[in-house]
Amino acid sequence: MTVAVVTGAAMGIGRGIAARLLADGTTVVGVDRSAEALERAAAELGGRFVPVVGDIGEWATHERAADAAVEHGELRQWVNNAGIDWVGGAHEIDATHIEQGLRVLLEGPMFGSAVAVRRMLGKGGSIVNISSIQGVAAFPRYYVYDAAKAGVLMATKSIAVDYAPHGIRANAVLPGCIETPMTYSTLPPGLDRDEALRREGELAPMGRVGQPEEVAEVVAFLLSDRAAYVTGAEIVADGGAMARCFAYPPLDVR
Repeated sequence: MTVAVVTGAAMGIGRGIAARLLADGTTVVGVDRSAEALERAAAELGGRFVPVVGDIGEWATHERAADAAVEHGELRQWVNNAGIDWVGGAHEIDATHIEQGLRVLLEGPMFGSAVAVRRMLGKGGSIVNISSIQGVAAFPRYYVYDAAKAGVLMATKSIAVDYAPHGIRANAVLPGCIETPMTYSTLPPGLDRDEALRREGELAPMGRVGQPEEVAEVVAFLLSDRAAYVTGAEIVADGGAMARCFAYPPLDVR
């Protein structure tokens, strides 16, 4: 039985990925820091969803996830998806803000990837890291987030280069604006949600925000043997946003 580890699996993109892999017959070890949200996901997704409560900023969380995976089958797939919205320009933040953001957004995926590689050596496998279009194009006041997502891309390529001879593939998916609870938390509080999402969707030529299921389809392909000759790739899922230039207003630092 093939087993996948998916971090941030309780909601949003991670929940969509978990559901997609379960539909393919894969057992999913779902990691999330929210025990309550993870319990709800487990109840709805069924018995082949194995919940692991933990903080991805701690190496031990990934080891526990890997241990849970090998208890249920053969660990061959790993998705580092968990993240946080981390806003602040360089003139606004301090050392603690930087350290806390990098801990989750960069160290977490690097910890997970390193643990996955160790467990997959000698057997092979596929790792997918969820980066962002913000890893290649900066958004206003996302100093740490943008840097971390760029770091995830290079960490992915490093694994692809080092471990391709050992049957381990690594690829990154770069979502644009996707409708998730994290996105809801960033919307203007005085604006109707549908109108706010409509405005967010204007970033993409498709004129709408994406859905977690649409990202999950890309991830499922990259994890599968259908992508057997794909490694070190950056796959954009953004409704065409990166294909054009978007004019942001200047940052007001007064």
